[in-house]
Amino acid sequence: MNAKKYAALLLSAALLTGCGDLEGVAVFPAVSGSGQVTFVSDPPQENAAGSAEMMNAAETTGSARELTEEEVLAAYDRAVAAYEWFALNPLPCVGPVRQENGVNYQRVEYAGLYTLNDLETYLESLFSEDVIARLLDREAPAPRYRDIDGALYARPDGRPADTGKGAASAAVEREEDGSYLINVTVDLLDRDQATVTGAEFYAFPYREMNGRWVFADFELVY
Repeated sequence: MNAKKYAALLLSAALLTGCGDLEGVAVFPAVSGSGQVTFVSDPPQENAAGSAEMMNAAETTGSARELTEEEVLAAYDRAVAAYEWFALNPLPCVGPVRQENGVNYQRVEYAGLYTLNDLETYLESLFSEDVIARLLDREAPAPRYRDIDGALYARPDGRPADTGKGAASAAVEREEDGSYLINVTVDLLDRDQATVTGAEFYAFPYREMNGRWVFADFELVY
């Protein structure tokens, strides 16, 4: 099984700016599967084109055939990108700030994701029901995303990536029951953010559930 190498995690503390200031921010890993860092584009036209392509390619439907390593790794890329919307930086936002329960929100501007139901539908192509429930957290007083006046809004706050994490590699392992594990290894860095001092290991189960291949458990590794 071949490991897929990703770019090093060199995101600065400037990432803590929130969803309204994403121009030029590096996103890890690249959704393209090329192993290169991609960038979030500020103009809405480019956002629309990229998101439409992502939405069309997102779902890996269940079938009797064995998935290829490239298909599984591409699904992992998409899952990382979507999970970042919750755990790192939210989807691009525009317009005036609205307050709900004393919390600031801005309207999401991302083609194909116009309501909370749209977002949930997309997540269903990537994650199990348990993971989605944790992400959407509908019972929370200030969830990351919510509908306001029939439109999808997001809390415009984020966090920087962990500067103590470096390059990562992902490898696909097929289980006896026909499911897959994506084994991810992440370099741990010294305070100089260059010297590798160790490694962390993660294993994400990718299973066919209700006719779709989804991640039964997931988290960001950085």
